[in-house]
Amino acid sequence: MMNLPAITSEFTKAQIKIVAKHFIEEVLDSGRIIESADLLAKMELLIKEMRQDSEFIDSVRTEITKYGKNYTTATGTKIELAEVGTKYDFTQCGDKELIRLEAINDELEIKISDRKAFLKTIPIGGIEVVDADGEVCTYYQPIKTSTSSIKTTISK
Repeated sequence: MMNLPAITSEFTKAQIKIVAKHFIEEVLDSGRIIESADLLAKMELLIKEMRQDSEFIDSVRTEITKYGKNYTTATGTKIELAEVGTKYDFTQCGDKELIRLEAINDELEIKISDRKAFLKTIPIGGIEVVDADGEVCTYYQPIKTSTSSIKTTISK
């Protein structure tokens, strides 16, 4: 039996990898695969909710300010104050050139989207098209790729 590191607030990245691998082996051996996927989805939601909670974030920020702008745990986890999600509102700038360029960009985005939609409809063998210069070109549908995974939805 492997000695696993204790799960504490000083848990290191290396220890997390060891414990995760151990848990995966235990899950596979136990056959409780679906139940484990269910539990992981719920733990992910719990973490997401906590990370988005303004009261929790404000409390962490208050604690960090006691140490300056950041705090590093004994195992090296750095928790620091940060401004994230900075946004700029250019609507009040009055820049006519920006307005003109954004209009061109909007038009191009629509044309690109329409062209991509057209290319998705091309038959598997392709089609021959005569372009504006009279040249015959063969167009093929785009290559579709995906990654197999799982999706979990937690009921209300």
